[in-house]
Order: sequence, then structure tokens, then C-alpha cells
Amino acid sequence: MQQLETCALTYGCRAAQNYFIGRHEAPIPTSVACNSKCIGCISLQPDGEFRASHDRIRRAPTPEEIADLAVGHIARVPEGVVSFGQGCEGEPLLGRELLPAATRLIRERTSRGTVNVNTNGSLPAVVDAMCHAGLDAIRVSMNSARADVYEAYYRPKKYTFDDVRETLRVMRRHDRYRSINYLVFPGLTDTEEEIDAVSAFVEEAGLDLIQMRNLNIDPQLYRERMPAGTVREGFGIGEFMRRLSTRFPRLHYGYFNPPKEAYARWRGA
Repeated sequence: MQQLETCALTYGCRAAQNYFIGRHEAPIPTSVACNSKCIGCISLQPDGEFRASHDRIRRAPTPEEIADLAVGHIARVPEGVVSFGQGCEGEPLLGRELLPAATRLIRERTSRGTVNVNTNGSLPAVVDAMCHAGLDAIRVSMNSARADVYEAYYRPKKYTFDDVRETLRVMRRHDRYRSINYLVFPGLTDTEEEIDAVSAFVEEAGLDLIQMRNLNIDPQLYRERMPAGTVREGFGIGEFMRRLSTRFPRLHYGYFNPPKEAYARWRGA
């Protein structure tokens, strides 16, 4: 609660404000650590480079604390969503036992609402355990569907892009809702190589939704860190979305995590 108050009032986080207003999606930050070293991380940067814009939560909550906050939000919000994995924390899946236990407690108290996890998708076994406990949906963050480009930005520790793919395969086997948080960069995203890679990824994962999100980073820094020849003149983000929609007419675009009721309506349309 104290972390969410800081996020709502100091950082102006709309998700954190949702919790206090009693609407839409409420965040549940849980992790103090991360297994990625993203170039543009907003919650941790090496000393001397540039300052992170957010401070991470300082201690992991207990499963009971998580369940209390989540159930309270779900009880007062029609089609409410609660999400692990926010900008003010590390990687939530590192709570290997915490998140399955918290999800189980939530589902023991209510079948309402949507339990979602925002993640780098690094630990598919944890996601599998969360599905067994009652996880409804996932949003996996990525800057590219190509392993070398992904790993150049995320700089993963003790996981690979193959683990990310397996996480979404796990969700598909459980028939849960699947989306990606796609960090868009003109000149990299809107290239033939990337749209072909994303198309293969969408098909393999059976994605329901892509959240197109501008990658807020110094463009020169990003170009320097990407593999040679990756960033060049593109054909346009609008054209990228048009082509992808033509290939996958049932794929949705959005910017927030929708409730399971919306996912169900999309799949039934």
C-alpha cells in the first residue's frame, strides 16, 4: 500500500491510482530483484550512467498481504484486474513460491476478477504453477521477436529467449489469455525481418493481444546497443500494424491489460 501510494502520488502512475480510485487494473508490486539488465530499465540503473525514474519496492509482501489487496480491489470493481509485475519492481516470477501461493489464496477467496502477471517470461515453470493456482492472463514484455535483438536489450541473466517462448507455450497449453508488451522502435520494429519474426511468434503463441508501446529511451543509445544493421529506415509503424492485422485478423491491439471478460468476448466474436 505504501509503495502504491508513492507510485500514485509521486510518479503519477495511472495503474496505482486505479487502486485508490477503485477502477480497472490495480498493480501489485512484489519483487525487489530482476534477472534482466534492460538498457532502459526505469527502476534500476548502474551508478554514474543515468538515474532510474522509479524506486523499486523495498521488500516482498507476504502471500496474505497480496491476497488482501487483490481481493479488496476485485470486490469493489466490476470486471476488475489485478496484476503482478509493474515498473516499480523487478521481475515478479523470481517469487517462485510467492506468486503461486498468492494466486491460490486469491482464488480460494473469489472466482471474480482477472489475475494477470506482467513479466519478462523468463521462468516458464513458475508460470505453469501459477496457472494451476488460478492465473488468468499474462503480458510478456519484449522489444523484438528475434533472439539476438531481444537479448541485446534485455541482457538476460540465466535465461534465454527460448524460455520466453516456452512461457507463452505454457499459457497456451492451459488455454489462458496471452499478450505481449511490445516495445516499439521505428527503424527496428517496422522492418521485414521483424514483422516476419513477430508473425511467427504470434502464430506459435496464439496471442490474443499486442500492446504497442513506445520504447522511451535515448535513440542513439539504443542504436549503438543493437546488433549491427538492425536499425535502419523502416516502412512505418502504421504499416507494420496494418500488415500484421491482415495476417492475423483476430489479433487485438491495446495499451492496458483487459479483463478476462473482454478476452472471452474477443475470442467469441
